[in-house]
Amino acid sequence: MIKLAWRNIWRNKRRALITMASVFFAVFFCTVALSFAEGVWDKKIANTLRTQTGHIQIHGKGYWDDKTTDNFMTMDAKTLAHLERIENIENVSPRLETFAMASFGLSSKGIAVCGISPRQEAAKSNLPVRLVKGQYLSETDNGILIGEGLGRYLKVGIDDTLALIGQGYHGVSAAGLFPVRGILRLMHSEMDNGMAYIALPAAQQLIDMPDGYSGILIAVKNNNRLDETIRAVKDAVDTQRLDVYPWRFTMERLLQTSQSDKAFTKIILFVLYLIAGFGILGTVIMLTNERKRELGMMISLGMQRTRLATTVTLELGMMTFSGVVLALLLGIAVTHWYALHPVALTGEMVQTYIAYGMEPLMPTSTALAIFVNPVVTVLILTALAAIYPVTKIMKLKIMDKL
Repeated sequence: MIKLAWRNIWRNKRRALITMASVFFAVFFCTVALSFAEGVWDKKIANTLRTQTGHIQIHGKGYWDDKTTDNFMTMDAKTLAHLERIENIENVSPRLETFAMASFGLSSKGIAVCGISPRQEAAKSNLPVRLVKGQYLSETDNGILIGEGLGRYLKVGIDDTLALIGQGYHGVSAAGLFPVRGILRLMHSEMDNGMAYIALPAAQQLIDMPDGYSGILIAVKNNNRLDETIRAVKDAVDTQRLDVYPWRFTMERLLQTSQSDKAFTKIILFVLYLIAGFGILGTVIMLTNERKRELGMMISLGMQRTRLATTVTLELGMMTFSGVVLALLLGIAVTHWYALHPVALTGEMVQTYIAYGMEPLMPTSTALAIFVNPVVTVLILTALAAIYPVTKIMKLKIMDKL
């Protein structure tokens, strides 16, 4: 039956090539589309974690539910240094985030104040690249960096002194004067209009909390080793008073956005699969109807209907397998090429990506599921399409076809 099926395929080369092409294009285009969709999101999430939120966050007990200064945490320099020495950790960025009223002359506005380690933040989020005027902060600087929008609102320039008034630790008053060292161009309008950065020692002095932090952001080198890194972090800190969160908890909103976008991609893939399925079914119907007289002749000569149905199914299976193998070979080559040589973005998107410390590239994903899912789906569609010729053969009226 295998030999007969193979010979039958090549009796009509055009028909065979049409069937193979239907399978080939279905698997190839779905694989490439899924690879780019997954690759772009994987890169976006990886860049966001590395440059902004971190793969792991450490906070004081209760801070995540109530982000007030009373729930800030303390951590000594020895523990911070120990965290930096953990094998898979790439960057440890301590933060002190609070709110204050910023005032200059007759203008004032409520803003978010972020105390940072300038050295760590430069390595983490590439903050110096966003400077449009002035200079970057040093580790012991008592100056401030503000967004362009905030500077325009308060009519503040370089070397002007900004007054900050807010609430310190355990209800004490927080007040300080900070000369403007630089103006930043932040991508989000909310940040540009209401965000300021100061050095950590100045922020700790402002709220009267030495060694105080709102949280510690940790970026890892290999996300696949995240669980063991979290265990190492928990061993290094006091979990009785501190919480350690993985990025899937802290970045739940981004994950939901990713899932929504991937759901849209799945709709597009569904349409592609639908087109491919009807293409395969149309080819099978054409194949069956063209051969009704031949099929009737073989049954009349004594070939069992079940063996004939099996032979036709084998023909379809061989053509499908050939199309799948060719699509996989080309799909693997294309996706791996663009994984190593990502598509470079152009225009305004380049500056946007660079400002956030991200490479302006669109890579592909080479995860195993990228190749397995289209193949399995097309094989299922082919199996469903095979029902048509089998049914026709089993119900074929020989005298009508001869």
